Amino acid sequence: MRTTTAVISLFNPTEAVLANAAALLPQVERVVVVDDGSPEDPARLLTELEAMGCVAVRLSENSGIAAALNAGISTALAATPRPDFILTMDQDSLLDPGYVQELLTTAAAASASGVPVGMVAPGSVRGLPVRRGPVRHGVQLGGEPIQSGLLVPVPVIERLGLLQASLFIDGVDSEFYLRCRAHGLEVALAPGASLGHALGSKVPAQVFGRKLSLGGRRLDIRTAAPWRYYYIFRNRILLTRQYGRKFPLWAIKGFLADNRHLIIVTILAPGRWSRLANALAGVADGVGGLSGRRRTP
Repeated sequence: MRTTTAVISLFNPTEAVLANAAALLPQVERVVVVDDGSPEDPARLLTELEAMGCVAVRLSENSGIAAALNAGISTALAATPRPDFILTMDQDSLLDPGYVQELLTTAAAASASGVPVGMVAPGSVRGLPVRRGPVRHGVQLGGEPIQSGLLVPVPVIERLGLLQASLFIDGVDSEFYLRCRAHGLEVALAPGASLGHALGSKVPAQVFGRKLSLGGRRLDIRTAAPWRYYYIFRNRILLTRQYGRKFPLWAIKGFLADNRHLIIVTILAPGRWSRLANALAGVADGVGGLSGRRRTP
């Protein structure tokens, strides 16, 4: 029997994490939750999660999503028995019943077909397009996935290593995907698995303070917190320096997508100057080769 340990990164978690953990616990053998130095004391929620059957780990300071997931993965791999798979999760992702089994079934099919798999991702993510590649020996291959809801075989982690903690946040999933591809490992998509995942937040589109509408309905656009744009643009440059020669098309598409998004939210979303300032700071530090948590004066 193939066993799975789920690792959930937490930062200022809300009550919703309890429902998300309740949906996850019956699907895996163990759940490790890692609080990434939340400034809002998560002790009560961590106690409730432990009472539900989770293993709780607390980091002393905010170290970034990669470091938090790495702490959980290390805890999982030190346990007996050792799991066969790690499922990486965000705190705001809610799994449907049978989700993990769908991923395990796809992993088994890929293994039986001789397809070298670095990770198994859901066939659909609600609110986000899923990149699809060719079908090989009956296995649907995919492009770059998001980190949440991702099933990674433990031998892959043992071979390639943990997540790149120096990125702190944003691009962590991209780096591991590129590392897998550089080692000839594929992304397999589980067609029957669908992930509910919150991605950014929606704000009313407006120009000069006037809210826009389309067909009589308010026009909303999706944007991230202004500080995230520092990491988005810095890490895009760092990853391009690291992988751009081997994957030039990935680098070009990424730069175009990031800048297209920044132009749209600069024109249509409030908080534009803060986002631009963070993005420009990220570009400067990326060119300078700086990584880790942002250094602020």
